[in-house]
Amino acid sequence: MFTLFKIDRFLLCVFVVLLSSFPLAAVAKNDSKTFSQQKHYRHIMFRETPYASYRGIHPISDKVSETNAHYQFSYDDKGRVNEIRYQMGEQLIRDNEVWDSFIWFAPKVSISYHKDKEIHTYYNAQNQQIAAHGNVFKAVYALDKNGKRIALSFFDETASPVESAWHIHRYEWRHEGGKVYEKRFNLKNEQQPLRPEFKFYEVELTYDEDNKLTFVKNLGLNGTPTNNESGAGIDRIIYDQNGNFTRWQVYSKDGNPVEGNRPMVHIGEHLYDTFGNKVGLRGFDKFDNRKTFSWGAFEHESTYYPNGNQKSHKIFDEKGQLSRHLLLEYNQAQSHISWLKSLDENNQLTASPMLGGAAALKYEYLDDGSRSPTLFNSDLSEFKAQKMKTGE
Repeated sequence: MFTLFKIDRFLLCVFVVLLSSFPLAAVAKNDSKTFSQQKHYRHIMFRETPYASYRGIHPISDKVSETNAHYQFSYDDKGRVNEIRYQMGEQLIRDNEVWDSFIWFAPKVSISYHKDKEIHTYYNAQNQQIAAHGNVFKAVYALDKNGKRIALSFFDETASPVESAWHIHRYEWRHEGGKVYEKRFNLKNEQQPLRPEFKFYEVELTYDEDNKLTFVKNLGLNGTPTNNESGAGIDRIIYDQNGNFTRWQVYSKDGNPVEGNRPMVHIGEHLYDTFGNKVGLRGFDKFDNRKTFSWGAFEHESTYYPNGNQKSHKIFDEKGQLSRHLLLEYNQAQSHISWLKSLDENNQLTASPMLGGAAALKYEYLDDGSRSPTLFNSDLSEFKAQKMKTGE
């Protein structure tokens, strides 16, 4: 059965590597909570792990934020970030297929500070606290005497220990020689990889003088430089002057170029427009030749509406032939997706495997925040072959 979950998961795979599903968002206007300061950014900086703090890039004015999708950072009277909202104007929205980071799980994150800990809670677009990224209702950072993060644990609504969607309950960090060393554990105290599809276990994280992550080195399960099954042992991450994550490069533990990890390329390259929107993705082998990603795409191409919502996504094969084209349409408030449409090279509706053989999908949003999908044929008659589930 082709469920809504499968469609959402496929879309995230299309835009980058297979990522976790994001919580559903209807809309909720900015609440009345007051802050000492607020700033607005079109995007947030890439985070490979939750060790790094959230950081906005591509700042915009209050006026521009009124009509554009953006992250609103709010600060307490000590200058600490205590809330981040992804919103259109003042309405919370879901990600709308805009990928900035592996570590962004809800339309709103609230942060509270205590003597030796920092607590993050998550909210949907109706401004209701939710369990995000699995059943994580609360994320609790442990801090050392200098305020550095040394651990992170996840808990459910009853305050019981819980695992994230990546099977992680606890992160542990130690600081040594200017590096950060990270391990992850499930509820059985077994080490877990960075993500299920990224088989680095203990890692050495290197941050530059601007606190951007630049190297991730795999130390395996024994604390020594290790290659995973793909031959990868090091990921190098490169940014442009705006803070956009522009490239990753894959090396063996000895520093030799390899085509590894899930994408099975040596270099992955993200392309951006002037607003920081990710408009392209392409891969290269270790000889700097273009290479097809492991999921079959040779090149990804995306376009955006003026307000920052994604408009379309295309996948091309090695011959330059269009293999998939997805058009996204939104409700009048531009707060959530109303239609997904599969188009051919002539921009006509066409059946697509990603929609289970249908050509279009329409979402109806319900009062409880869930959404009801309906599939259609290319002539917009209702697609009857498979029944989809209702929900997030």
